[in-house]
Amino acid sequence: MRCFRHRQTGWRSARRRSRGRSAPARSADGSGAAADGTGRLVTDGGRPSTIESLEEPLERVSDGFLAVDGEWQVTYLNGTAADLLSASREALLGATLPDALPAFTDSGFYEACRDAMASGTETTFEERYEPLEQWFEGTAYPSADGLSVIFRNVTERKRMRREREQREMTLERLNGIASDLTLDRGAKIERLLAAGTDRLGTSHGFLTRIEGDTQEIVSAVGDHPALQPGESAPLSTAYCRHTLREGEALAVSDALAEGWADDPAYEQFGLGCYLGVPIHVGGEQYGTVCFADSEPRQSRFDRRDETFIELLADWLRHLLEQRAYERELEEQRAFTESLINSLPDLLYAFDESGEVVRWNDRLEAVTGYGPQEVEGMEALAFIAPEDREAVTEAISGVWDGEQTSVEARIRTRDGEEIPYELSGSPLRDETGSVVAVAGVGRDVTERKAHRERLSNLLETTRSLMQARDREHVAELATAAARDLLGFDSSTVRLYDNDAKTLVPAAATGRSLAELPVTDVEDGPPGEVFASGESRLTATPTDADVAELGDVTAAMYYPMGVHGTIAVGVTDPDGFDDTDEQVLALLATSAAAACTRAKREREVREAREHTERTLDRVNGLLQNTVEELVQATTREELETGVVEELAAADPYAFAWIGQPDLASETLSPTASAGDAALPIHGHSFPLAQGGEPVSDAFRDGTPQIVEDVGDGEGPWGDIAGDADVEALLVVPLVYKDATYGVLAVFAESADAVDERERVVVEAIGRAVANAINAVERGRILDATEIIELAFAVGDPDLLFNRLSAGADCRIESAGIDYRSDGNVRLYLTATGVDAADLLDVAATDADVRDATLITEHEGECLLEVIVAESLFAMLTEYGAAPRGATAENGTTEFTVELPYEAEARELFELVEDRYPGTELLGYHERERAVETRQDFRAALSDRLTDRQETALRTAFLGGFFDWPRDIDGNELAEAMDISRPTYHQHLRAAQAKVFEELFE
Repeated sequence: MRCFRHRQTGWRSARRRSRGRSAPARSADGSGAAADGTGRLVTDGGRPSTIESLEEPLERVSDGFLAVDGEWQVTYLNGTAADLLSASREALLGATLPDALPAFTDSGFYEACRDAMASGTETTFEERYEPLEQWFEGTAYPSADGLSVIFRNVTERKRMRREREQREMTLERLNGIASDLTLDRGAKIERLLAAGTDRLGTSHGFLTRIEGDTQEIVSAVGDHPALQPGESAPLSTAYCRHTLREGEALAVSDALAEGWADDPAYEQFGLGCYLGVPIHVGGEQYGTVCFADSEPRQSRFDRRDETFIELLADWLRHLLEQRAYERELEEQRAFTESLINSLPDLLYAFDESGEVVRWNDRLEAVTGYGPQEVEGMEALAFIAPEDREAVTEAISGVWDGEQTSVEARIRTRDGEEIPYELSGSPLRDETGSVVAVAGVGRDVTERKAHRERLSNLLETTRSLMQARDREHVAELATAAARDLLGFDSSTVRLYDNDAKTLVPAAATGRSLAELPVTDVEDGPPGEVFASGESRLTATPTDADVAELGDVTAAMYYPMGVHGTIAVGVTDPDGFDDTDEQVLALLATSAAAACTRAKREREVREAREHTERTLDRVNGLLQNTVEELVQATTREELETGVVEELAAADPYAFAWIGQPDLASETLSPTASAGDAALPIHGHSFPLAQGGEPVSDAFRDGTPQIVEDVGDGEGPWGDIAGDADVEALLVVPLVYKDATYGVLAVFAESADAVDERERVVVEAIGRAVANAINAVERGRILDATEIIELAFAVGDPDLLFNRLSAGADCRIESAGIDYRSDGNVRLYLTATGVDAADLLDVAATDADVRDATLITEHEGECLLEVIVAESLFAMLTEYGAAPRGATAENGTTEFTVELPYEAEARELFELVEDRYPGTELLGYHERERAVETRQDFRAALSDRLTDRQETALRTAFLGGFFDWPRDIDGNELAEAMDISRPTYHQHLRAAQAKVFEELFE
C-alpha cells in the first residue's frame, strides 16, 4: 500500500507542475481535456498529461487505479479498474462517475470516496458494490485537484472469511454441545445432529447402527417417519450401504438428476439429497451419520460440507466411544463389586483418621453392622480390646510402607469374637505417598482348629513312636481319634499274617468282644486293606454300623501292611476335608509306628538270639581252641574238636575225615554225638562231583545238605532213623594245603543258617591251622623221615629266572620270615658278577628288595626279599627244606617229611603250582636224634682250647652284653695274648658254633 502512496504522490506533483506550464486543454464540450483513445487524459494543447510517465507501472499492478478531479470526472483508470467495475475504459475516461455509473452513487464505495474528498484525509474502506454484488477494499487519497483511488476485489476473501467464521462458530457450537455437562449423551447426539442440519441446510439428520444386513436409527432430528429412533430397515434399501462400501463421505445433491431414481434407497426413503459418512468405534465399524432432505439441494455438496460431516462424525465417534468406555467401566465396576462382595474374606480400607471408607458386604455380614453404622466407624472398633495393641503396631508398619499380617479377633455387634488373619497394604497417591490402608481379613477359625488338631496329631505321633508293640499302637490310635481328633467312634484292626485275618485290636464306642475277626476282603475293613485305598461312607450300611455303632458317616483308612483304622461320627453333616486329612495322617503315623514297633521287636528278638548265639559260639570256640592248644597229636586234636561240637547246640553229631590220595577217597577219622551215626563205615570218593564231601574238599567251599534223612544214597543210610535233618560240611584248609573236612549234623534244617555256616567255617580254619602246626612240629622230633627230591623247570619259579637270567649257579643258604609277612632268602651264587645278579634280581616282579651281603673269590651272598616262596609253602605243609640248587633255569629241591606225612600230596601241591615238576628221588630213612649233650660234645670236639677259652671268657666277662662291660683289650690281657690274636680265636669259635646251629 505504501508503494501506491508513493506513486500517487509523484503523480500529483507531476500534475501540479504540468498545470503551471500551460493552460489546460479543453474537451469538445469545453471541459479543457479529452481522451486520446488510449485511456489517457490529454490537455488542450494535445499533449498527454504527466501521468503518462506512470502509465506503464500502473497497468502492471493487480489493483485497480482510478483518478477523478473535483467534479468526479475520471481523469485516469487502469485496465484492472475497468475490469473490476465491469465498464468500458473509453466510456469512463473523461466522464463523470455519477453519469457513467449511475448506481455508483448509491454504493458504499462512492460514499467512502466522497467522504475522503470532503474531509481531505486519506480514507480506507471495505464496501459492497451492489450493482456487481462484489466487495471492494481500497484507499482514497484526496488532493487539491481531485481524488485517487486504489482498490481491489475482496469478495472471495470475504466469502472465505465468512465461511471460516461460520466454521469456527460451528466448531464452537459442536464443542459446546459435546462439553455441556448438563446434557446427557443422547441429548448431545441430538444437538450435534441439529447443528449438522443447520450447517448443511437439510431437514433430516440421523445416526445409524449397522449390524449385519440391518440398519437401525439410533438418534435423529427431523420429521421423516422412517428416520426416527428405533426404526430399522434392510441395509440393501438404504443409502448407507453405498457409504459403507465407499468407506468415505457419500454426497448426493440431486437424487433424480444423478440417476438414483431406480435405487432401492430412493424408493424406500424418497430423499432428494443425501450426505453421509461411516463411523467406527473402537476400531470397529459402528454405522453412519447422515444428513438428508426430501428436496434436492440448491447447491451441490462440496468438500467443505464433507469436511464438516467428517468432523461431526469424529465428535459422534468420541461420544460413542466414551459411552462404550463408560459402559465397560460400569460393567467392570459392577463385576468388581460383585466379585469383592462374593469373596468370603473381609475387604476394607480406612484413611489416616482410622475411619473405614470402603468395605465389602462380607464385613457387614460378619460383624452384624449395617452400612450406615460401618461408615465412619474406626477400624479398631471391630477388633477385640485385647488384640488392639498388636493390630495398631501392624497398622503403623503399613503407614511406613510395609505389608503386614497379624492374627486378631473380630468383635461382632453381638459381642462374639472370631479369630481372623488381618493383612494390610499401603494405598498410595500419584506422588507415592501413603494415603490409606487396604486390608483383607480371613476367618482362621477352621485353620486354628485344624492347627490344633495337627498339633494333637503330632503329639499322638510322638506317643505312637514310643509304643512297645502293635497292640499298644492300636490303643493309642483309637484314643487319639476320640479324644484329640473328635471322632465319636473308632476301631483299629491288625493283620494276622499267619491266619490271613484282620483282628480287632482296639476300639472306642464299641466293645472288642462285639467285633468279630474277619477275613481279608470281607466287609469294609477287608476291602480297604486289600485295595490299599480309603473309603468314605456318607450313608452307613449294616456293616458300618456293626463296625462303628450308630453313626451317620463312616471312614476307613489302610494302615499299610499292618491293618486298618475306621472312624465314625454322629454329626448330621458327616466328615469334611479336614477330617479326611487328619485321619490319613493318623493312619500313616500308626502304620509307621507299627513298623517301628515290629522292627524293634524283631531287633530285640534278634539281639537276644544273637546274644544267646554269641554265648554259645564263644563257649564253643573257647572250648575248641583249648582242645587245639592242648593237643599234641592230630588224633587228639580231631577227637577234642568233634566232641566239643557234638556237645554244643544245635549239633547232634560231628565228624572229621582225612583224604587218602592213593585211593582218592576220604574216610572219617574222628566222630562224636548223641545221634551215634554209623559214619566210620563209609568212605567218600573225592572225584565224584555233586557230593557234599568231595565238593567241599575239592572246591574249598562249605556245603549244606537239607533233609538228609529223606535222600537216597549214603546219606540216607547214614542218617537212618536218627533225628537229624541237615548236614554242613566245611573244608580244613590252611593256605594251599587241604587236610580233610569237618562235618556236623543238626536236628533242624533251620538251625544250619548263614550264621552257623560262618561259625563252623571259622572252626574249620582254626582246626586246619592247628593241624598244620602239629604237622610242622613232627619233623623236628621225627626219627623216621622221608627224603623227597624233585626238580622244577617252570620259569614261574624265582630261582629258575635268576639262574637263567644271570647264567650262574645259585644255592639256597637259608630262609627267614620277616615281621611284615615277607620272606627273606639267603642265596649263594657262583660264576657270576654280583652286580649282574643284583641287576637281574632288581628287575624281577616278585623281588621286593635285593642286597649284596658279601662277595669273595667268584662267590657272592645275597639277601633277597620276596612276598612268597616255595620254601614257605613247603614249611607250612610240615616239610623241612634241606637244599635247593638252581642252574640253567632248573632248580633241584631236597626236603624231609615225617614218616606219616603224605609225600605224594606234597609233590602234587608243588606240581599243581609248577607244572612239569619231576620227581628225582624218594627215600625213607631213620634220623638220629641229637640231644643237648650230643650238641655240646660235637661243638667241644671242633673248638681248640684257645678258641673255647676266648669264647667262654667273652661270654662270662660280659663282652656280648649291651652296653659292653669289657672290651677286647682287657680280654686279650687276661689271656696274655695280643688283641688281634684274641679276636682271631673269638671269630673262629663263633663260626664253628653257628655252623653247628644252622647247618
